[in-house]
Amino acid sequence: MEIKTLKQKCGKLKVLYVEDDEVSQESVFKLLKLFFNEITVASDGLKGLEKFNKEKFNLIISDIIMPQMNGIEMLKEIRKIDNEVPALFFSAFNDSKYFIELIELGVDAFILKPINDVQFLKAIGKVVENIEFKRIDKDYKEFLEHEVKERTKELVHKLYYDELTGLLNRHAFFEEIKKSSYPVIFLIDINEFKTINQVYGNPRGSIVLTKFASFLEEHAKEKDYSVYRISGDEFALVDYSLGIDLDSYEDFINNLFTKVRAFQVEIENYKISIDITIGISAAEQDTFEKAKIALEYAKEHNKKYFMYSLNMDTNQIQNQMLICRDEIVSAIQEKRVIPFFQPILDREGKIIKYEALMRIQSSDPNKILYPKEFLETAIKTKLYEELSSSTIFLVLEKLKNINEDISINFTYSDIDNKPFMYELEKFLSKHRDLGKRIIFEITESESIKNNDNVKQFIKRFRYFGVRIAIDDFGSGFSNFIYILEIVPDYLKIDGSLIKAIDTDPKSYTLVQAIVEFSHRLGIKTIAEYVHSKVIFEMLQELNVDEFQGFYFSEPLSDI
Repeated sequence: MEIKTLKQKCGKLKVLYVEDDEVSQESVFKLLKLFFNEITVASDGLKGLEKFNKEKFNLIISDIIMPQMNGIEMLKEIRKIDNEVPALFFSAFNDSKYFIELIELGVDAFILKPINDVQFLKAIGKVVENIEFKRIDKDYKEFLEHEVKERTKELVHKLYYDELTGLLNRHAFFEEIKKSSYPVIFLIDINEFKTINQVYGNPRGSIVLTKFASFLEEHAKEKDYSVYRISGDEFALVDYSLGIDLDSYEDFINNLFTKVRAFQVEIENYKISIDITIGISAAEQDTFEKAKIALEYAKEHNKKYFMYSLNMDTNQIQNQMLICRDEIVSAIQEKRVIPFFQPILDREGKIIKYEALMRIQSSDPNKILYPKEFLETAIKTKLYEELSSSTIFLVLEKLKNINEDISINFTYSDIDNKPFMYELEKFLSKHRDLGKRIIFEITESESIKNNDNVKQFIKRFRYFGVRIAIDDFGSGFSNFIYILEIVPDYLKIDGSLIKAIDTDPKSYTLVQAIVEFSHRLGIKTIAEYVHSKVIFEMLQELNVDEFQGFYFSEPLSDI
C-alpha cells in the first residue's frame, strides 16, 4: 500500500495507544502521529481498559509488559466488550508464549522492539487492510440483511396482496378463513365483466376493478368486514366477528346494492356502470365452497343474492354430474358421439363450407345432447379429449364423401394431446388431398397467448394445406400482436359482438375495426350468430366475407 493511501486510511481511525515506558511512548507516538489524527495514550493496561470503557476506538496499539495490568490481560478484558476491535502489539521479548496468547486473542500484528520503520509500515498496512476488509464485509452484510428484509417484505406483500387493487388476495383469504371458527363469507361477482373488457378495453376494465375495490373497502368499514380480491372479477367480504346476525346481513346487502346502482366510473368520455351478484355462506365447514354454490345458484335463478342453506340440494347436483358422466362414457363406447354441421355462406348467400359441431345422441333416441349439457362435466371428469378426438375423426371420414370444405374446432387440450396429434398427422399423410379442404378453428383465449405449442401446431398442419381460423375473436384478450405472429386465414368474430351491432354502437365499431384490420393483413372474416336479415345486411355493408347463424340454418345432422 502506498504511503499516501495508508495515511488517508489511517487518518479516519481512532487509536488507543498503551505504553508504560516514557521514552518508547514518546518515540512511537511521533511515529503514529505521522499517520493517525486521533490518538489516545494510556500508561498501563488498567488505564487503557478504563479509556476503552469510556470511548470507541478503531485500533488498539499496545506494549505487552506493563505494571498493574499487562497488555495481554488488558486485551482479554477488552475482548469481553468488543471481540472484533483490531490490535497491534509491541514487545522487547521474543517469547513464544506471548505469541500463542496473542494469536488466541486474535491480534492482527506483532512487532519486536526496537521498532523498525519498514517493519512498522508493513504491520500498520496489514492492520489497516484488515480493518478495511472488515468494514467492507460488515457493510456488505448490512446491505445483504437490508436487501433480504426488503425483499422479504416485497415477497410477503406479493404473497398476500393483490397487485392491481391493493386488496388482500386469494392466498390471504384462504389463510385467514382457515384460522377462523365461523367466518361469514359474502362472495361478490361483477356480472358480465368480460363485456366491459371487450367494449371498453382491458386498461379501462382494470380501472373499474380498482375503483370497485376502493368502493367495497369503504362500504365494508361500516361493519369492519375484511375485503379480498379472489380472482379477476370476484371479490369477498368476510365477517370474522363470530356473531351471526341475519337481519344485519340483509340490511348490509340491500344497502350495498343501493350504492352499486349509483356506482359509476368515469373514464375519458365513458361512464361505466356495473351490476353484481352475491353468494353468502355462514356454514361451519367448507364456507367458501358453499358461498360459491350460493353464488352460482343466485346466477342460475336470476337472483341478486342468495344465502347457502342445507335446503340447497348439492347432492342432487353431484348426482346429475355422475349421470351425465355415465351418459358420456356409454356414448363413447356405443359410438353415439356424432358431429352436426352448420353451413357457412359467402356474401351471395351460397354455402361454401360447414362448421362441424360436437353432439351426443342420448340413450333416449329422440333426444340430442348439446355441449352446454355435457361439456363442463366432460372436462371435469377428464373425458373431453376422447370426446373431441372421436368427433374430429368422424368429421374427417365424412369429408371423404362430400365436396364442401369443413371447419373443425380445436382447443388447447386437443393441441396438447400428443397421441391424438400423431394420429391426426398420420391420417393427413395418408389422405393428402383432404388437407386443403380443412380449416382448424382455434379458440382465442389466454391459454394460447404466445404459446409455442400452438405456433408449432399451425406450422405442422399447414404443411398438409390446412387453413387456420381464430374462433370467437373479440371475446377474450383480442391480442392483435398474436394475430400478427400466426397470420391465420380467417378470423371468426365472436357472436356476442355480432348479436348486438344493430343496437350497440360500440359493438358495431369494434366489428368494423376487426374487419378493417383483418383485410389489411389479407385475412378473411367470418361472422357467427347471424340471426336476422338486418344483421346480415349490416355485416355485408361492413365487408364481412362469410356468414354463419340461425338466420341461414341451424346445425344439421347430415350433409
